[in-house]
Amino acid sequence: MTASPNSDLAAPPELEAVIGRGWIVEVRRYTLWILAIAVFHTIASSGSRSYCPGGVTGAGDYLDANGEITDQVPNCLAMTLQPSPFAYLALALGFVSILTVLIRRGTILPDARRQFTRSSILFTIVIVLWTGASLYSLFTFPIELYDGGLARPDGFIFGDVEVDISPMQVQLPNPS
Repeated sequence: MTASPNSDLAAPPELEAVIGRGWIVEVRRYTLWILAIAVFHTIASSGSRSYCPGGVTGAGDYLDANGEITDQVPNCLAMTLQPSPFAYLALALGFVSILTVLIRRGTILPDARRQFTRSSILFTIVIVLWTGASLYSLFTFPIELYDGGLARPDGFIFGDVEVDISPMQVQLPNPS
């Protein structure tokens, strides 16, 4: 006697499509989360500071940082912090590596969800700390002591900083 397949116990042909859809939904969710982290990092790790020692007297003479009259125009320093490309590289490498690990293991969907969630939490923590370190390095940098000797000041390992040193721009009052 041959066993007749029971149609009630057989998996419907749509099941494979549903499982594939579940994977695509999880990968999409994970991709959107990584993109959201990248957008957060782009917005939150941008900033600037500037410092102009000295000034101008009412007579049009320049003052240095000590308030003494000088013939030289005081220089102003502007620092602009931009996100580090290494943060984006870390996100991209992490994204590809987690997908590669899941593909190689042949992980089932519930385990993949768990891995995606853990990875999302880890990346969020890393990027938030990275952004915080970038901002901390910008706002704690002793800008008033910087002499412009280095193109990139020490202490900025988590963000890119651009330094602009230029003469003070002063608009003298109209003598009329």
